[in-house]
Amino acid sequence: MNITVNPNGVAINQYLMKTALPLGGYFIIEYLIRNYTASNIFLGFLNFLMMALTAILLFLAIRKLRDMILDGQISGFMAWTFGVQLMFFAGLIEAAFIYIYNEFIVPTNLVTVHNQLIEQYESALTTIEGLSSTNTMASSMIPMLQEMIDMLKQAPVASAIETAISMLTNDIFFGMFIMAFVAPIVRKKK
Repeated sequence: MNITVNPNGVAINQYLMKTALPLGGYFIIEYLIRNYTASNIFLGFLNFLMMALTAILLFLAIRKLRDMILDGQISGFMAWTFGVQLMFFAGLIEAAFIYIYNEFIVPTNLVTVHNQLIEQYESALTTIEGLSSTNTMASSMIPMLQEMIDMLKQAPVASAIETAISMLTNDIFFGMFIMAFVAPIVRKKK
């Protein structure tokens, strides 16, 4: 049995890992912004724009891979695979940063984020209680919001490693979803 090795395989992996470094840095900046979006609407909008920009960055990275290494030709499945690999490598960089950040640099960060989330739900509950006298739909939401607040208060705060693994998983699934739309666009046949 002969095993054939793709001559471009090493070049593809090197390209993906080199491209993952700046993309991982981009994800780190996005994570730091996301930490502060609870109190600032502009930063929340900026985080949304950064998520949308991720799709464009993936498109550009896979298109460059297609043109530089694969002679201008890539199948939709291969584009999807390389995009998910790129998100995985970048997500590993982000996950390592998240662990170090939450474990050593700002150990109180996860508790602060947890408490901000509770405050957001309590603020929403107060707003909806004010609307409930004129709106029956708003009054029907009060028990659900109160239950969510109670669950959040009882839930333990995630550890640094749980948060890092969760973010890595999110990056991979986000990459799978985004590449389902990007891959058909970037593929090109001669």
